[in-house]
Amino acid sequence: MDLHVSTPSVYLDQWVWIRLARAANGTPREASDTDVLAAVCDASAAGVAFPLSSTHYIETNKITDPRQRADLARTMASVSHCRTLRSRRVLLRHQMLHAMHGSFSRPAFRPQPPEALGIGAMWAFAGERAPLSLYGPSGKVDTGLIPGMRAWLRKANQFAEFQLLAGPRDEEIEDLRRHGYRPETTREAFRSRLEWEEIYVGLLADDPVSRHELRVRVQAREILHEHFDLLKELLAEYRIDLHREIGLDPARPGSGRPRMIAFTDQMPSVRIAVDLKAELFRNHTKAWTVNALHDIDALSMAVPYCHVVVPDREMADFLSRSRAGQRNGTRVLSRLRDLPDELAALRDQVRSVDVDASGSDWVGPGEGFCTGWEELRATAPGQFPAA
Repeated sequence: MDLHVSTPSVYLDQWVWIRLARAANGTPREASDTDVLAAVCDASAAGVAFPLSSTHYIETNKITDPRQRADLARTMASVSHCRTLRSRRVLLRHQMLHAMHGSFSRPAFRPQPPEALGIGAMWAFAGERAPLSLYGPSGKVDTGLIPGMRAWLRKANQFAEFQLLAGPRDEEIEDLRRHGYRPETTREAFRSRLEWEEIYVGLLADDPVSRHELRVRVQAREILHEHFDLLKELLAEYRIDLHREIGLDPARPGSGRPRMIAFTDQMPSVRIAVDLKAELFRNHTKAWTVNALHDIDALSMAVPYCHVVVPDREMADFLSRSRAGQRNGTRVLSRLRDLPDELAALRDQVRSVDVDASGSDWVGPGEGFCTGWEELRATAPGQFPAA
């Protein structure tokens, strides 16, 4: 199953965006970062997609300095055009249906893949398009009937997406809380997930298992803790008796294992997450962190859907060990300086006749994310950081 988006695409881990932002501000960490930034900007202008994920929004929001967030968001928005990978649940639902079709013959027809590449924070978190629209007393206004309004609304959408990426300024937080802003909810959810993994570290210390057995157990934990609600929902929708389909016989312990393992491994993102977590559990000297969970969430979705992925060095090593890149037909880079050569190849794949279903412009046709930063700042004086 080839899940790659139709547009040649590159997923950059958060550390890469930070390096590019520093280069854009004239303080590159390494001299080669300036060349990488130029290659990335040229590739973006040529039509290569650099999608963000929900993880980028979460990790950017964790930066305490509003100015640093704004600098980072400016680089991310100008290169990515606020394109995003669709929410994890939407994409995993399709992968699970595909695995059910292959393993249990239900659904009877191969499920159609959803559009994975879209625009904005709502696409990344909820899987829906949610551009700003103009409404009047009689309902939604046709902006094409008002001179200059379509262009203004496009700028407003671009500014809104930038602000969602950059997060609120300190003086805005109190007012936002009165309207339901609760960033700690996400942090608490990740702490709960972290505790779930840390508990198993202790269990493994008391009951070490073989490499194969560890992977089987991590796979079972992944389904039960991360995707059980989705699995139950789809089993009920298609009236599938899982025990019968996997050949589970209570009188024969482990009888359902082989088919359950095979079923789960048919979901590329779940398989990647399982392999990455198994690698972390095997390293008894390394503590689990929330950042590790962020990396696993992001990479498990990016590797199947993007053509090139640039993770951090440790995750690149883990992905190499499990052959996730080769299995999914994705190039996984461990060195940032190798990116320009990959971008040159991707640029050659971009054809002028291609139509990107996600649209680089989420308001009006044919103009894209082309508004200059100074023009955007003029749209909302005092709100937008200077370049």
